[in-house]
Amino acid sequence: MKKYLISTALLAASAYAASVTVDPSATAQKVTGFGGASVYYQSWIKNLPAADQEALFDTAFTGLNISLLRVGNWYQDEDITKIQDDIDIVKAAKTRLGDHMKIQMSSWSAPASLKPSNSLNGQDGHSKSDKTLKKANGDAYGAYAYTDFANWWKKSLEAYKAAGISPDYVSIQNEPDMEATYEETLFEPTETSEIAGYKEALNAVYDAVKGQTKLIGPEPLGIGYSNFEKYAKELDATKLDGYSYHLYHAGDGNDNSGNNYLDPENFRKPMKAIADVYGKGDKPIIMTEFCPMLDEPREKDMLGLAQIMQIGFTDGRLSGYIAWQLFWGYHSQMIGVCPGAGWDLDGSGKYVCDDAGFKIFPEYHAMRHYSKFVNPGASVIASTTAEANLKTVAFLSANSDSITTVLINTGSTAIQLDNPAITGYGLVTAVQSKENGLKSKNISVAACTVLPARSITTLVYKKGAAASAVATCKDETSDASYIEPVIVPTDDIVIVDYTTTTDVTTWQAMDDKLSAVTYGTTAIDGITGYASVPLAGCDQSEESCGYQNQLLNISTEGAKALASCASLVITMRSQGTSNAYVNVGGAAGGSWVDYEYGKLASGSEWSETKVSLKKEGENGSTALTFNSESAGIYIAKIVATGCTGTGSSIKMTRRSTINDSKMQAYIFDMNGNLVWKGLKSEALNDNGTLKPSMRQGAYILKTKANVQRVIKK
Repeated sequence: MKKYLISTALLAASAYAASVTVDPSATAQKVTGFGGASVYYQSWIKNLPAADQEALFDTAFTGLNISLLRVGNWYQDEDITKIQDDIDIVKAAKTRLGDHMKIQMSSWSAPASLKPSNSLNGQDGHSKSDKTLKKANGDAYGAYAYTDFANWWKKSLEAYKAAGISPDYVSIQNEPDMEATYEETLFEPTETSEIAGYKEALNAVYDAVKGQTKLIGPEPLGIGYSNFEKYAKELDATKLDGYSYHLYHAGDGNDNSGNNYLDPENFRKPMKAIADVYGKGDKPIIMTEFCPMLDEPREKDMLGLAQIMQIGFTDGRLSGYIAWQLFWGYHSQMIGVCPGAGWDLDGSGKYVCDDAGFKIFPEYHAMRHYSKFVNPGASVIASTTAEANLKTVAFLSANSDSITTVLINTGSTAIQLDNPAITGYGLVTAVQSKENGLKSKNISVAACTVLPARSITTLVYKKGAAASAVATCKDETSDASYIEPVIVPTDDIVIVDYTTTTDVTTWQAMDDKLSAVTYGTTAIDGITGYASVPLAGCDQSEESCGYQNQLLNISTEGAKALASCASLVITMRSQGTSNAYVNVGGAAGGSWVDYEYGKLASGSEWSETKVSLKKEGENGSTALTFNSESAGIYIAKIVATGCTGTGSSIKMTRRSTINDSKMQAYIFDMNGNLVWKGLKSEALNDNGTLKPSMRQGAYILKTKANVQRVIKK
């Protein structure tokens, strides 16, 4: 391997100078903590070889120095043995971190017995009213079973405490606004004739558990469209010890989690709007869950997470940040886990891991730049710079003996920083991580620091320490051995192009409320051929409206493209002057598990909107569905991109059909726990549902030949 030395003079010529001012006297909110979640896949961690388990715990807890760990309330059927893995993981964390680490607990679902569907999982409810609390005559708090819900929370906390888990912060419901296929319970801000109210539930739980823990909420799915405020403004603030939310949408059409990681500025406006109202008192605001929602970790997500946190702790006045996946099945946000051969991440057979152990991903290092060096009780202090590509946030320790400054160079050019001069403090530690370079590396302490392009740098100052006399600074995190990944050539495949065809007979309205699709020839911004697609024009969450879908039937070749390509690019435009946000999904034989939500059709120009095909299975849908609260859109072209192969040739890998009814079968719950084994013929009814006695819900059934999702009714 050749090594290349870069002279300081040459580096100084290629970098440009910048400065940062830090003011310890300008203090803002106090820090509650930093951390991640241990909510699913606990059994994967507990099935690691013992040495790997200990190494994982050292990496996750000691290595990150986390101060917040998020766990779920899985005490649904009052069986403490079901939470043994959680008990062991929390014990490992507390052994390493003690009371430095606090526990935040959220409930994903009320007990099945308290829901009309009698199921934890949303997919088992036929309507929204099945997915909320049962109605109850004479309940002291309203028309639903709030008292029973509160008593369940009280019993849960008592059981967890007896097992060694005492939550410091409790959210009574994870994402009360989210209709999910997995564990969920819906709450409106206040009760309606169809859905229980979060306000009423909070009042009941507060009365049942006050003094035992701190209550935070309302923890909605995202902060766009004033979603957090819709809940928060209805609540009795005296019954909340803090506020919480997730970031899966940011509003203004910025609803794609993966995109927002690459453009964190989408969060600044809605975060600031919440902070301006709810962040001025002494109640902390904690971001309790967010991730890119991607199957594969990306190098760029390291800076994405670091910048989202920088925005949160400055304009957003956050006190705490909990990333979603502290550890997960092998593809993860911070740490990926593989217990050994044959373990399948999602039951699809696509992400089976073979080698026991764990991997550290780039976002681990982004979190470490904060969590390792900033402890609870610290205060956010003012830090400013004139450099647009340099994002800064600084913290003063609780006893004022240290200052930590996190610096993120988001630009494509290195910056030579004159280290901040802070009266009474001297720089003692400098740590740096570079995109496509070295991570969490201690670099030399000098009077200046090179901030490489696309990098994070943490500078730690100690009170009374002498300032460094060394003036020279250099780039120490560029990795000379780094090799750019090989990009496999890909092709585009046209699904439909209305500039070359006038045929719109392949469209089909799936609701008689919708008008037929017509072909348009009147020029709009230079395009004279397009499909005019009428849509709902009403709130589809309302029963009077409902989900109204337009179905586009596509060719066999198009179906193959859906199964083998990376994305769809849809050229579309709103039929009105306001932006339209369209949900796009697969249909008619495909295996998309959900819509791609909120795809932009601009009201001012034609826009190319990308739709990921990662949710499409290998069989390929033979149709696409479109629905929206907008009155309609124009579509000029739909193209599949990132298709492997050349020209229009599509290579398909299909599994042979195997009769595996006599094979050994294993059934796992959605946490990865083995709950049954035997012959496959003994596992399934003729209609594909499960025979063995177990709780209602979704499970994964595996044989050597196949993996499938199955249901117990």
